[in-house]
Amino acid sequence: MSTNKKRRTQVDRVSDLPDSLLLHILSFLPLKKAVATSLLSKRWRPLWLFLPTLHFELTSFRNIKLSVQVVDKMLNSVDLKSVKKFVLDFRCYKPPRKTSKWINTVITSKVEHLELYLSGEAVYELPSSVFIANNLRVLKLSGVTVNTLSHVDLPFLEAFHLEDVEIPDITSLEMVLTACPFLKELVIKFSDDVVGYHRLNIGRLNHLETAEVPQSLIPLEAFSNVKCLRLCHYPEQDMWPFSDDIPMFCNLTHLECVADEWTEMLGSSSSPEPILDVPPCVSLHLKQFTLSGFRGSESESEMIRFMLKNARVLRTIYVCESFYRSEDKLRKLQKLAASLRSGSESYSGMHEQPLNASVVSHTAGTIISKHMFVLEDIKR
Repeated sequence: MSTNKKRRTQVDRVSDLPDSLLLHILSFLPLKKAVATSLLSKRWRPLWLFLPTLHFELTSFRNIKLSVQVVDKMLNSVDLKSVKKFVLDFRCYKPPRKTSKWINTVITSKVEHLELYLSGEAVYELPSSVFIANNLRVLKLSGVTVNTLSHVDLPFLEAFHLEDVEIPDITSLEMVLTACPFLKELVIKFSDDVVGYHRLNIGRLNHLETAEVPQSLIPLEAFSNVKCLRLCHYPEQDMWPFSDDIPMFCNLTHLECVADEWTEMLGSSSSPEPILDVPPCVSLHLKQFTLSGFRGSESESEMIRFMLKNARVLRTIYVCESFYRSEDKLRKLQKLAASLRSGSESYSGMHEQPLNASVVSHTAGTIISKHMFVLEDIKR
């Protein structure tokens, strides 16, 4: 059989797939390429009009004027009822005047996933309609200002991210978190210190699985069911209040914290009493532990020894040097690495799974591989 005849008899199996599956495939492509598939054949021509994801990124266009024209044209052309995810990434420039119009358009069409990444240098006031979009399941905001809210209706929200967001009235954030009974993922990262913010009273987030929040902004009781907890620290932030009751983190498998405050839990000189009873969340559930902001203090070493001794299913410990690098801290990291190596036999047989212990050093946010070591099979 000739090559040409073989080509004629080949079957285009991809084009035979149902529309729903083809649209799912297109949702993973950059928007330009997804629209370009309309040129493939008559079968593909109308599909882009029903894209479930619209992701607009300013760097994909030659200039801001062209990007505005493209967003306008797409929102006027596609079937908005099909759009489930809308992403607007205009971090490089001042948000266009039509930004609020675009947001309200997709909210009216019942979008379920909304991500807005705007320039934090230009004040953009987010329309309050975002917080009464009761179809939203995912809301990720960056570089916006949230003014005082009078009403919140987000009954199905499962993921809520705030990064570099201005909230003059912190009570509005309290209102949002209280109105999200099924929240599973929470990330709050402020660009400025949280000094002046009162502690939020939001009760317990019973369905929350992952949280990355400022350390003293929300009572720990709200996170008692989480699996992954990252506690961020700001330079002027108050010390963690040890007068509070520490909840029982029964599901916790991943903990990241700042050394300065949390080492006090182990009974350093500034803590009134050492911990005698090991919490079950540590002894029975904790699999990964990260200690950030390492300075080489004795209390930090005590914390690591505490985890090695008492966390029976612990698999990995990360010790991260703070971003302010010094030769003294590097020497202390190397000393810690040597100590963990030489002391590995002391913990042999105490744990159920092999442990990896890594010491990492950061310079401008980049991991330096030569300052990382892995200690394997410590539990055998």
